[in-house]
Amino acid sequence: MPREEFNKALEELQISINAVEKTVKKMINGSIEALNTRNIDLSNKIIDMDDIVDKYKVEIEAKAIFLIASEQPVASDLRKIITIMRVIMELERMADYAEGIAKINIRIGDVDLIKPLIDIPAMAERSIEMLSLCLKGYRESNVKIAEKVCDMDDEMDALKDRIINELMQIIMRDPSTSRQATFLIFIAHNLERIADRSTNIAEDTIFLVTGSSRELK
Repeated sequence: MPREEFNKALEELQISINAVEKTVKKMINGSIEALNTRNIDLSNKIIDMDDIVDKYKVEIEAKAIFLIASEQPVASDLRKIITIMRVIMELERMADYAEGIAKINIRIGDVDLIKPLIDIPAMAERSIEMLSLCLKGYRESNVKIAEKVCDMDDEMDALKDRIINELMQIIMRDPSTSRQATFLIFIAHNLERIADRSTNIAEDTIFLVTGSSRELK
C-alpha cells in the first residue's frame, strides 16, 4: 500500500474515533439528564446507543488489524495503530458505563429522587471535559495535556468520595432511602470509571509520543 493510501486509512480510522467520541458524550449527557428528569424513555434510548458504539469498535478494530497484517508497519506507524485500538476500547467501555447509568435509572423507577442532584451532574460534566481534553491531547500528540487529564482524575475521585459520604449520612438518618442511595453511589462509581478511562487514553498518548508505556500516577 502506498504511503498516501496508508495515511488515508489512518485518517478514516480517526474520523470513526471522532464519531464515537460524539456518541459517548451524548450517552453520558443523556444518562444524567434522564436520571435528573426521571425520564425512562430517554434511558432506553441511551441503552440502544451502546449498540452503535459496539459496532464502531468492531469495525475500527478490524480495519486496524488489517493494516497491521497487510502493511507490517514500522514502529512509529505501529504505535499509531495500536493506540487507535486502545482508544476505541476505552471509548467503548465509557459507553458501557453510560449505559449502566441508564439501566440504573430504570431500576430506580418512576419515583422522586431522595435529594437534589448537584455533585453527580458535576461529575458528569467533568467526565465529558476530561474526555474532550484527553482526545485533544491524543490528536495533537501533546504530553502536557495528557498530564493535565491525570490531575483532573484526582478531582473526580474527590467528588465521588463526597457523594458517597453524603449518601451514607442520608441512609443513617432514614434507612428507607438505602436502595436509591445505593443506586446513586453506583452511578457516581460509573462516572468515576469513565474518568479513569480518559486517564488511560492520556497514558496511551504518552505511549504514542514516546514509545514508552507508563502510568501517569
